[in-house]
Amino acid sequence: MKRGTYVLRFRFRASTRSCSVLVDGFVTYKRRHRISGGHMVQLAVEYREEVRFLKVDTDEEHELATQMQIRGLPTMVFVSSDLEKLAIRTEGLLPTDTIRNIIENELLYY
Repeated sequence: MKRGTYVLRFRFRASTRSCSVLVDGFVTYKRRHRISGGHMVQLAVEYREEVRFLKVDTDEEHELATQMQIRGLPTMVFVSSDLEKLAIRTEGLLPTDTIRNIIENELLYY
């Protein structure tokens, strides 16, 4: 995939909000962030029908990171498919249960 390809797809989905999105901002050299990657895969499988999980290397996608105000790492941005809801941005490692709680209470409709 060429650099920037998924950025354009993300911008399209975010503008139409056909589904909820969780953006995981990271840099590849941060060992502690790589440890949390397994939890994100687990959540991506668990919520595969309702939420799209995107991993964004902020060194390679500097423009997108700037637009999403990703400064501290790791950073997660939760974007609901509900156009009325604002995005939620968090910095630092979050426990899996906290991420699940945000998804359940802020991104999903039941």
